[in-house]
Amino acid sequence: MRSVLLAAVLSGACLLAAQELVSQNPSLQPVRQEKRDADHEHDSPTGKKSIGETTARLKRSVNGRAVVRNQCQSQGHEVQIEEGTEITEMHGCNLVLRTRKVSTSEKDEPKEVVFTLYANLAELTTPTSVQPLISPCKPVDGPILKVMSRTEPGKTLRSMRRLNVQNRGQSFPGTEEQSIRRDLSFFFSDAAAANKAARALDRAIEACGGKEWPDEDDLP
Repeated sequence: MRSVLLAAVLSGACLLAAQELVSQNPSLQPVRQEKRDADHEHDSPTGKKSIGETTARLKRSVNGRAVVRNQCQSQGHEVQIEEGTEITEMHGCNLVLRTRKVSTSEKDEPKEVVFTLYANLAELTTPTSVQPLISPCKPVDGPILKVMSRTEPGKTLRSMRRLNVQNRGQSFPGTEEQSIRRDLSFFFSDAAAANKAARALDRAIEACGGKEWPDEDDLP
């Protein structure tokens, strides 16, 4: 009987020692604990702070800067088009963006088209590209650069298009049309601002868990 009790005591002591050793050596923690920590990384205060900081930096690099002007020809008349995009709402990794495109000419009343885009940064990919915009229109303020991030294969962004009707200097909301897009794009007339926005977008996507655009061999 005494030998049985002694064995039980020794077994309990070894178990406590093993637990203490594991607690003092993080490398010995179970793998499932590491996975659980990774799964909740974005929900932690530190993760939320990182997301908030990167999205705020992205907003500062876009709002008031992603504005371009073009001169185009329409039915033999010159039309000037101004397009600007702003981030209007931020809810974690979910953004709401508004793009206003205003067309003016000597012949017609001004026309305004408003696009509202709903984007989840976790569904976008890196790296963000910066490329010259090829267009039949003539840029007013220098070459226009397109900053673009594609969605993951199979993912889309929801977009709403509304044409505002102009009458005697007043704007009246028109009908809305819904569509889908497979990229998030901004347009800049300044190269430094475009590259800054591209870096900010990459950081925000990475903070939200977005992935790199897959190699051609990995595409479905």
